[in-house]
Amino acid sequence: MKKEDSAEQLVHAAAEILRPLVKRLLVANVPFGRLEARLRELFVEIAEREFALEHRPQTDSRVALLTGINRKEVHRIRSGGDATKPAPAKFGRNHAASLVSRWLTDPRACDAGGKPLPLPYRAARGPSFVRLAREVAADLPPRAILDELLRSGAIRLESDDRIALQADSYVPAHGANEKLDMLAEDPAQLVETMLRNVLEPDGEPLLQRKVFYDNLGADGAARARAEVRRAGEKFLRTMNAVLARYDRDRNPKAPGGGRRGAGVGVYFFETAPDETPAVLTGIERERGAPRRKRPKREPGK
Repeated sequence: MKKEDSAEQLVHAAAEILRPLVKRLLVANVPFGRLEARLRELFVEIAEREFALEHRPQTDSRVALLTGINRKEVHRIRSGGDATKPAPAKFGRNHAASLVSRWLTDPRACDAGGKPLPLPYRAARGPSFVRLAREVAADLPPRAILDELLRSGAIRLESDDRIALQADSYVPAHGANEKLDMLAEDPAQLVETMLRNVLEPDGEPLLQRKVFYDNLGADGAARARAEVRRAGEKFLRTMNAVLARYDRDRNPKAPGGGRRGAGVGVYFFETAPDETPAVLTGIERERGAPRRKRPKREPGK
């Protein structure tokens, strides 16, 4: 494939990836200019961090050349703050998922059948919530982590003051902000997998499969949704054990080599025919746009 053809296909793919997001942005009354401004910043950020020449400082002129954004705007964006400065530490979804994973794979924190045990908050010996919390976020107070996980519904306090795990995986249970954080992370990982499989055919392909049927009844789809959830959770428990076996924080005897991150995700999707017009009609009514006029019916029709 020619380079220009590949570039055009990437632009087309990017637009299609954004299609469901654009629909939600319109529902949330977010104007195009707000997204455009963030995209300019993103182009500059990636050009600056990932396309610098070795042993040479990255300049406004080179970033402008790479991105097609004028030099004055590049300078404004790059001068707006230190993008390399780490954000203040806070307990987030990755920490929570890691804590749950450690709880599920630590034999001292599980019974003989592998079921996670309720743990004391602190213990002089043996497993405890404090020990797990310090393993995943050493710079944060364990009590703050406990409060966040209680708020999210990931854990509960037992009558004997022990702490019990509520589920085999961490999914934010309260508020949209935590779930929107997933939107900022998970799709990017899936897209990166697909891009590697498409654009790096000589490398080992990564797992990327799906099944799709287009004529399920609504009742059947609801049953399938529940069955897929159960099967997906069972699969993820198995994958959690596999990856934990190779994680050097949990298994000092795991194979060596350069540091890598790896994960497996499972998702279910469901579509309804021609649902977009109804959503857009709702937006137009919210904004006071005139309703579409129905064609007049001729007599006798």
